[in-house]
Amino acid sequence: MSAWTERENPATTYAFLEHAEIVKYVKKLGFFGEQEQVLLTEVSDGKINHVYRLNGEQKSLIVKQAVPYARIVGESMPIPVNRVVTETKVLQEYEKIMPGSVPKVFHLDEVLAIVVMEDMHPMVMGRTALNNGTETDGFARDVGEFSAKTTFYTSDFHLDPKVKKELGGSLTNPYMREMTEELYFDCPYNFHHSNYFEEGLKKDVYYLSQNRPLQLEVAKLKHKFMTKADALIHSDLHSGAIFMSKAKTVVFDTEFACFGPFGFDVGIFIAGLYLNGIGHPEFGKKRFEQARETWYAYADTFARLWREESNEPYTQIDGLLTHIMEENFTDALGYAGCELVRRSIGISQIDDLNYEQDEQLRMERRKKVMELGKYLIMNRHNIRSLEELENWFV
Repeated sequence: MSAWTERENPATTYAFLEHAEIVKYVKKLGFFGEQEQVLLTEVSDGKINHVYRLNGEQKSLIVKQAVPYARIVGESMPIPVNRVVTETKVLQEYEKIMPGSVPKVFHLDEVLAIVVMEDMHPMVMGRTALNNGTETDGFARDVGEFSAKTTFYTSDFHLDPKVKKELGGSLTNPYMREMTEELYFDCPYNFHHSNYFEEGLKKDVYYLSQNRPLQLEVAKLKHKFMTKADALIHSDLHSGAIFMSKAKTVVFDTEFACFGPFGFDVGIFIAGLYLNGIGHPEFGKKRFEQARETWYAYADTFARLWREESNEPYTQIDGLLTHIMEENFTDALGYAGCELVRRSIGISQIDDLNYEQDEQLRMERRKKVMELGKYLIMNRHNIRSLEELENWFV
């Protein structure tokens, strides 16, 4: 049993709430009537937090409670529960920039690490739609525009420098950043015990830990991630962090957010499309085109905002926008490569590859994802357009 009893006596220390306590908690907050029937369903994937959908007689909402460790690993990987505070602040920032692009936050409890937010049902999670081939027509463009707007409006090109630095200081998110750095840049290249792959790929995975030129390029990308605070980035913008419907696309799960390089988010999202296209060869060509759509929506939106809404005098200098966009593209490719490698063999496995029951086919696709990731990391400075990658999806 939890230590929590009544909302009239708010908790002063963290305690995990059981299902019945969660229902009681939201009723005490007035979201449902005291006698109202409320159905609780856990909808989380079990990797990090507990996420519940609560259906009342006339409405539903989402309750998320953080636990002081990563669920996918256990107590051996502790992470502070105050990550929900960062998540809430970032959702509120995004809501100011793009109203309706994220779930509305109704309540934050910093002590119990609980956030209550809007339920996006019946919207469909992006990963589910992509794996089923039922994605909406405009989601790729929507994500590209979202990434461009949220990064431009939180950058020095738009914000007053003092405001930007204060915002960055309030969203340092050190423990979640450290986890990102380990999962993206360290574990896949050190033959780490948490890596996941078929026995037939053991030599390929081991080679990653011996490939010094590759490790050097990954180290450069890690250093840039650790030190370059261009703008507020989602930092985990994959297909499992969006909902989609014909009307709109909504981004959520911002607990990894921090200030980082412009190209990180758009690169991670493009990588997810590539991975899905390799995991589902029947969708390969379509995912390649959707990745192009994401990038061009990002680039066009960022450039338009630069020309129309920049407050930085240096943006008037000819050539600076071209320089910034070339750097963003190169970084996006590099971080896409890191995402592909870590998703192919790292601890954070997803259904896009693992649904395949035939081990040989699954292994071949996993290896192709890893090879594309390595290619992007090593050749990011020489690739001039996404069109050059089309042969990977023929």
